[in-house]
Amino acid sequence: MENETAREKSAAKSPEIFKRLRNLLPFGGKFTGIGERKPWYKLPLAKRIAYLVLSLLLAMLLWGYVLMTKNPDRTKVFGNIAVSFESGSEADLLARKYTVYGDPAEILKNVSVTVSAPLTEISKISDKNITATVSLNDIRDAGTYTLEIKAVSTIGTVVDVSPDKIEVTIDKLRSRAIPISYDFVGELPEGYWHDTPVLMTTVATVEGAQKDVAQVASAVCHIDLNNVISSINRSIPLEVLDQQGNEMDSSLFTNVIPAVTVEMTVLPHRHIPVVYEIADADQLPDIFEIQSESLNYEYLDIAAEGGALAELAQITAEPIYMGRVGDTGTYTYELRLQGIPADSYIINGADPNGVRLSVVVGEKNISQTFTEIPILFRGEGENFIYRYSQRTVTVYVSGPARAVQNFVTSSLNVILNVEGRGPGEYELYLEFSFTDPDLYADLEIEFETPTVFVTISSSAGTM
Repeated sequence: MENETAREKSAAKSPEIFKRLRNLLPFGGKFTGIGERKPWYKLPLAKRIAYLVLSLLLAMLLWGYVLMTKNPDRTKVFGNIAVSFESGSEADLLARKYTVYGDPAEILKNVSVTVSAPLTEISKISDKNITATVSLNDIRDAGTYTLEIKAVSTIGTVVDVSPDKIEVTIDKLRSRAIPISYDFVGELPEGYWHDTPVLMTTVATVEGAQKDVAQVASAVCHIDLNNVISSINRSIPLEVLDQQGNEMDSSLFTNVIPAVTVEMTVLPHRHIPVVYEIADADQLPDIFEIQSESLNYEYLDIAAEGGALAELAQITAEPIYMGRVGDTGTYTYELRLQGIPADSYIINGADPNGVRLSVVVGEKNISQTFTEIPILFRGEGENFIYRYSQRTVTVYVSGPARAVQNFVTSSLNVILNVEGRGPGEYELYLEFSFTDPDLYADLEIEFETPTVFVTISSSAGTM
């Protein structure tokens, strides 16, 4: 009875409900009875479009209701998930004095992971939610192992990993100390100089698989000089080299320092001339003269801060005094230089306290004139008469001052040789000789008139 009463009340209210729904419809639909309406294809176009929109809205509401109440599971494949060793397991392996042999990047290749999650959650999953690991905890000896790859997701459940296994080779852990060297890349800009680099450490310890460590020879840092115009104090990455000098992958090793701190002075430099003065050169004895001067360093290649270097035009030496020189020879003087900037570098190998001047002192070459030197006529025949244009000659003697000053005319023979000549007129050259040739070997002799005119005729008794 109660159910029938409820149905009657519901039927009584139905016309009222449909009236309200009709008022809500945008096209003002007219019902011919309870639940009756015109066929949709007889409705105007605007009303049919309104029906379509309303149907879509109702479908979306229904789909949302199903999702909220049912929420079925869906799966999604993530095809580029990185694999790593399980946290702590690699450290435990190293503690047991074993390590993974080979390049980890080649061993731990990315895998594909399939995750299942409710429909409302599946779109929230990304690669960041998934972790794929391999455990090394059960390894106790060197060898090759096939290990399972395990994956978990913070949203949903992992249902598949592909591939699900990897092959890992385990080797004994060894360490070794290797020397660190350096080399240069490129060149400094023109006009700049660098000092010898100082490495904060010259030894590195490499630790890794026994097979890898056995191949290591040294480590090197490459110091780039291109465009460097100021001093260097920075960390430079190290490269580990094998016995053939080829670079090895640093990821093969543990506990190797990645870089070394390098200090190196870089400064501008210029060639600065060395200037000196012999203060008493004019006080040398009259017979001596300076014949040559030479420096072992005519300039100094100086590196210094830019401001100090720009103001530097020359390096001067304290005056040199050599008035007490009493003989010829080579004299060497250590120069005392002035004006070298503080904190500068002499970079052409010169010691600023070892710049030397060599001075060669020799006798002056002088000339002296001797007049009325008699001519010795040789080779005259008894049957001839000889007439000469001159019987004396003026002689110029030149050479080292002391030899010229010590020269005496009696030691010189001026000779005109007429031997073997018959009647006639001749122009003959004068000759000379010394009574002591060794004493006057450095002297030069010139005649004011080097030739003499000779007329030879027969004597009266021979005609």
